[in-house]
Amino acid sequence: MIFAILSDIHGNMEALEAVFKHAERHPIDRFLCLGDIVGYGANPKECLNRIKSFEDIVCAGNHDHAVTELTDTSYFNPYARKAVHWTISQLDEEDIAYINSLPYIYEEDTFYTVHANLAKPELWGYIFDDFDASTNFFIMKKNICFIGHSHVPLAFEKKEDIIKPHYGAEKILIDENCKYIVNVGSVGQPRDGDPRASYCIMDTEAKTIVWHRVIYDVAKAQKKIINAGLPSFLADRLAMGR
Repeated sequence: MIFAILSDIHGNMEALEAVFKHAERHPIDRFLCLGDIVGYGANPKECLNRIKSFEDIVCAGNHDHAVTELTDTSYFNPYARKAVHWTISQLDEEDIAYINSLPYIYEEDTFYTVHANLAKPELWGYIFDDFDASTNFFIMKKNICFIGHSHVPLAFEKKEDIIKPHYGAEKILIDENCKYIVNVGSVGQPRDGDPRASYCIMDTEAKTIVWHRVIYDVAKAQKKIINAGLPSFLADRLAMGR
């Protein structure tokens, strides 16, 4: 099986369409979305509809739950809160019902998908380092856990009691004797200094996980944000990848 795993689209239709077009070059069997379909960008409804059209596995993210008032936004920065309020005005009851139906965690035979972490997914904690990763490795019964949330592509590999980080990884060869936490990065708002959209492809037969970076029309996405009356900072950061 070949899976395309994407996360943190954040209403960026230009980035999402570029990723889907890139994925068409590969024999993808299933798409997996790790949440945060909405928030920040100017096309939340369009991105929701595009994800729904694939009828594959989708998990909820904190920005998704923010627009349905299932999570507290007091810890959001002012730009994010303003984007949440604007996004709510763009969605209808069907959109809200769809978001509310999304699970925190999805499980396959060999892997999990979750937006933030497995330990307490509803609290949206980050996995930044070995210590954060260790808590999740402790409860993992499967080999791989795909996450998003931080918008930074990276991975942690555990073999026996040793945790090895892979910062800036481009490819992992899956060892069945190891466990992996794989952050696929962000489609719509990367924060690793690279403005290109990020997603992963896992080939279970070849036993590989590969990160892909995809160029998209950043200027068009920025213009939409400005025209929507959203904070200009949300447009500026797209070009910086921060």
